[in-house]
Amino acid sequence: MQEKKEIILFSTFALGLSSLICYISYETNNSNLSILSVFTPSILALVYTAINKGKKGVYELFVKQTIKKTRIKWLILSLIGIPLVGSLAMLTFLNFDVSKFSLRTYQLMPQIVVIILIALGEEYGWRGFLLPRLMNKFNLFYSSIILGLIWGFWHFPAYLIGAGVPLQMNFMVFLLWVILGTLFISWIYYYTKSVLTSILAHIGANAAFNYLLILPEFTGSMITFWIFILYMSIMMMIVFYVRRKDLVKGYNKVIKK
Repeated sequence: MQEKKEIILFSTFALGLSSLICYISYETNNSNLSILSVFTPSILALVYTAINKGKKGVYELFVKQTIKKTRIKWLILSLIGIPLVGSLAMLTFLNFDVSKFSLRTYQLMPQIVVIILIALGEEYGWRGFLLPRLMNKFNLFYSSIILGLIWGFWHFPAYLIGAGVPLQMNFMVFLLWVILGTLFISWIYYYTKSVLTSILAHIGANAAFNYLLILPEFTGSMITFWIFILYMSIMMMIVFYVRRKDLVKGYNKVIKK
């Protein structure tokens, strides 16, 4: 009952704060304010944990889940997994003509700083706080679907005011991507119990969308993005239904492989 209450309260406050910040941004005609919404999940997790579990809880959330022994394969997969799928989608669109493959931009600053801050601002809330509580009530697949829906609709206020979300696509298509991305990140978290891997995966995803020619606002077409969605769907189907059937059954304790 306590975990159900925490899930509902955290999700409600996260959605509410995101909506409030975006509303203020819209009313003041200051689009820069909307970026503050990306910090709400981790800040909420910090406040709630500090109030209810004190310093020990905060340490477990922000330190113990970050600084821990994690196999290098999970760290690498977290960071480059989604960019590799994005690159494959680009190459498919280009008929695998490598000579035509290019990045959208080669500029590192300030994009990479913003990408890192976004990941830090969100992941201690979504994966550090909310996902473990969902996993105590549901299997990983259902936990990821629920979290993906919450995470996806958390972006909706920003979508309404034209900030921080791909605008040249239907929001439901974007929501589909968020759910697939959640399945990917949750799968890695299941085996590492590390927010660091979640942060790296979030960084990898945002870097892919910033530097690769995937989004329609950069390509003028939805084709590459749909190919990307197709490959992500196939990969997640393999992970959840072929090689890791335990992920769609009852909850199991997180294990390391």
